Amino acid sequence: MSLSDIARRVASVELWVVAVAVAAGIASQRLSVPALVVAACFWPIRWLAYRRLSARTAGDWAAGGLLLLIPVTLWATALPEITRTGVLQLLTGLALFYAAVNWADGRSRLGWLRAGLVLAGLGLALIAPFSTALLSGKFSFLPRGWARLPNLLSETVNPNVMAGILIVLVPLALAALLFSWRRLRRIELALMAVAAVVSLAVLPLTESRSALISLAAGLLVLIALRWRWGWVALPLSALAAGLVIARIGVERGAALFSAGSAIGGLSGRPEVWSRALYMIQDFPFTGVGMGSFKPVANLLYPFFTLGPDADVPHAHNLALQVAVDLGLPGVIAWLALVGLVFAGAWQAYRRGRASGDGWLTGLGAGLLASQAALVLHGLTDAVTWGTRPAVL
Repeated sequence: MSLSDIARRVASVELWVVAVAVAAGIASQRLSVPALVVAACFWPIRWLAYRRLSARTAGDWAAGGLLLLIPVTLWATALPEITRTGVLQLLTGLALFYAAVNWADGRSRLGWLRAGLVLAGLGLALIAPFSTALLSGKFSFLPRGWARLPNLLSETVNPNVMAGILIVLVPLALAALLFSWRRLRRIELALMAVAAVVSLAVLPLTESRSALISLAAGLLVLIALRWRWGWVALPLSALAAGLVIARIGVERGAALFSAGSAIGGLSGRPEVWSRALYMIQDFPFTGVGMGSFKPVANLLYPFFTLGPDADVPHAHNLALQVAVDLGLPGVIAWLALVGLVFAGAWQAYRRGRASGDGWLTGLGAGLLASQAALVLHGLTDAVTWGTRPAVL
């Protein structure tokens, strides 16, 4: 057996090895660097196996732009210990992405990759009661009698973070059930069904209103793409939302979407966004350093409504947070990646519809719904950037 044959066999398990290492890094921050080392070892293995370091993707230049900004953010930050943590999270996410790209080189493996992401969402939903402060009291109709279960992780996960990750993953399972349930194997069908049911049961317990509304928008995207007249659900939902807002008032309606315990709901967000804009204006090319929003805001741009020592960890807007961390070049690269995912998902959906391939149609539709939920949720929160589970 030649060296290239051995390298191919090792490369065939790349995604699972890297995924386990990344999962360990999510559970414990101390394992982030070993996870990156494990992922880096597969790059020379790919060269030995296929005479290339990595498969090419449309997003390489944007991902490369984010990588080039890492030395910049480390140089610009006044809090290197905080920024290093953010850098490790970004590198871990990119490492997992390229492990997936290079491993999933065909339909069968792409199916396994989707199943792995759905399984990750199921795992997060199952550990949520043991890692997240659920039922904080925002939803009065939910039962209050649940005892706080022991925390299994080193740190408690914010319920908004848990909800923000779940709404990105659960549309993949729902799309598989809606578009291609007849083509799924029994074990895959069971996984998709269980993951969807468990995630949808856990999400209300996080009491994240913006996440639930964003997930509802993702479900509307799936309905519009699944049935011929499904698009009618979009204007009908918009009409229903308009009637509700007209009934209760614009300010109260907006508060339903943006309410949160950290910054007092709608009234606090404009002040937070204004501080983010000040940072971008003062540090347009470098940002303030990844993860530094809270200390920089309290020191240089103190809050008046929320108080000078307010506990505001991020900009509560995804695009603003990326720009605060990495400057305008960083948010341009990030927006390019988001746009490319939308374009790729739409292309997969259209190809599936044109060829009558329900499996491919469901994959594209699931990704479109996932990204729609991510972007809508990102208007009022930033939990899919700079948090440990955000690597998913």
